[in-house]
Amino acid sequence: MPALNSGLVLVTGGTGYVGAWVIKYLVDNGYDVVAAVRTAAQGDFLTNRFPAYSGRVSHAVVPDISKEGAYDDAVKDVDAIIHVASPLLYSWEDPQEVIGPAVAGTSGILKSATTYGAKVQRVIITSSASAVCGFMTDKEYDENDWNLADLNTEHTKTSSPLAVYNTAKTRAEKAAFDYVRATQPRYDLVTLLPAFNFGPYIHQPGKHFGSSPGALLAAFPVGGETSGALVAGFVDVRDSALLHVLALKNAELSGERLINANGVFAWQDLYDILNEAGYDAPGKDTKGAGEKKHMKLLLRNNKTFKYFPDFKYRGLKESVLDMAVDLKSGGYLT
Repeated sequence: MPALNSGLVLVTGGTGYVGAWVIKYLVDNGYDVVAAVRTAAQGDFLTNRFPAYSGRVSHAVVPDISKEGAYDDAVKDVDAIIHVASPLLYSWEDPQEVIGPAVAGTSGILKSATTYGAKVQRVIITSSASAVCGFMTDKEYDENDWNLADLNTEHTKTSSPLAVYNTAKTRAEKAAFDYVRATQPRYDLVTLLPAFNFGPYIHQPGKHFGSSPGALLAAFPVGGETSGALVAGFVDVRDSALLHVLALKNAELSGERLINANGVFAWQDLYDILNEAGYDAPGKDTKGAGEKKHMKLLLRNNKTFKYFPDFKYRGLKESVLDMAVDLKSGGYLT
């Protein structure tokens, strides 16, 4: 695919934490956007979010992304697709409520692009660093790795939400590459694999904040996590979103996977940052304990700098403090 420096881009998941930033950076970089949303009200919020959006952002209502042909109309006349949408639920009766829509939505948008997206040149799918690896595995990982453990796990009602999410993202990304290999469509495929996203938010969160900030807030009641049960990669949500836009501009990325991460963290690291800044976070008696866990996991981000040598990731402290300001003003964090 030649570099795509302008045009109309379909963004799914634009009402979410990452997707809203993707839309902002697309507009800032001269693209027009059609956002696939579940309701007209969500679409109205997006199209009115910033003054610069006037005449640049429209929306298409897609109530159920797992429905056959859900994106058939939305892909018409667009030059590229950025598929961010994926379920993230912290409770469910059946793990297939998460896994099924993730796989069906990803496969479905590729099928729609093949049949009805005559102008589509590139599809970018937001996968996850969890599709490369799980947690606490004492190994160095890059884009050649796949999370085979979660890929091959059949989950039950008692499975952890994060494990189910990992499986959903891994299976969805695998399905995307399998489809492209089998059908050889006119467009090319790129997948981006962000780690835990932290940073400020510009979308309209619900009562229970989802995404990575929601995972942090959900961890607060259990106190400071210092056992090493979770060590994962992190990326600032603004950096993650910008990389989606840069991926449209780079012709050499065709067929690539790209990890978006700037290091690893334990929950205690976040608590330390928040406590130092005067927030009432857990882990006051275990300050610094998270640092002992960092060598348990290493995500290599070399490919980011191979394709974007001038790119600079934000650090964890900046991301967490900027996020905390928004969470506090939104009433999520004291």
